[in-house]
Amino acid sequence: MKKINIFLILLILALPCFSLAQEEREALIQSKSIKLGIGLEYLSRTIRWGDDNDNSKFKSLFFTFSTQFEVKEGLYASASFGYSFSNYEGLQFMKLPFTLDPGDRSIEGYLLGIEIKKNIVNREELEIDVLGQFFWYLGSSETWKIPEESLNVPGTAQGSPTWTRISIGPVFTYKGFESLTPYLYLSFNKLQGTFTMDETIQELEGHEELKIYGKSSFCTSLGGIYEISEIFSINPEASFMPYRGGVDLSLSVKALLSF
Repeated sequence: MKKINIFLILLILALPCFSLAQEEREALIQSKSIKLGIGLEYLSRTIRWGDDNDNSKFKSLFFTFSTQFEVKEGLYASASFGYSFSNYEGLQFMKLPFTLDPGDRSIEGYLLGIEIKKNIVNREELEIDVLGQFFWYLGSSETWKIPEESLNVPGTAQGSPTWTRISIGPVFTYKGFESLTPYLYLSFNKLQGTFTMDETIQELEGHEELKIYGKSSFCTSLGGIYEISEIFSINPEASFMPYRGGVDLSLSVKALLSF
């Protein structure tokens, strides 16, 4: 009897989930547009870590695959998956038994992203949307060998980075041209994460986590969608992220296939 009661409770609790999944599936089937994209992005950002005076460069190259569909008129959702090569020049793990600098080694990793865009103004030549983006990065675990001439004993270190990037803001799109649709995206853009390192030198062991933050919190993106045909288009974009003392840069290009 108890098993039957538990089954009934679970069934009742699951009904809303089945209903929500059905609504999402119907929205996808009835979607007015579906776009598949393949993209390439180069990102260079100044990051701070430890004390505010500790700065270094974070550079990454992403290869991404994305799917965008129109949930309902004026509301778009997109999911993306990517692979990247990143390096963290100038980081120093100073609380380990032996101070370690990851150097310019390229660290591979995976990227997952979600985007939501909602139209708020739609006129003949001007469109204004609100765009929110969330990206999560998981770096692979890498091993560094400590030169024996530095310690006269063998030693290794193993570490991996993770970070998130969040942006939200308005997108202004001009629709007055025939095949080119330029846009301006002004956003609050935040990058933060953690680089974890474990070091072993014979009996000595150490663990350190460095919190990393992007120095810039605001971003201006200029881009455009160039329609080559009814179903194929190209989307280049350049982003500028100013901070006190400099400007960071991001360049990307995406090929889009519409259905």
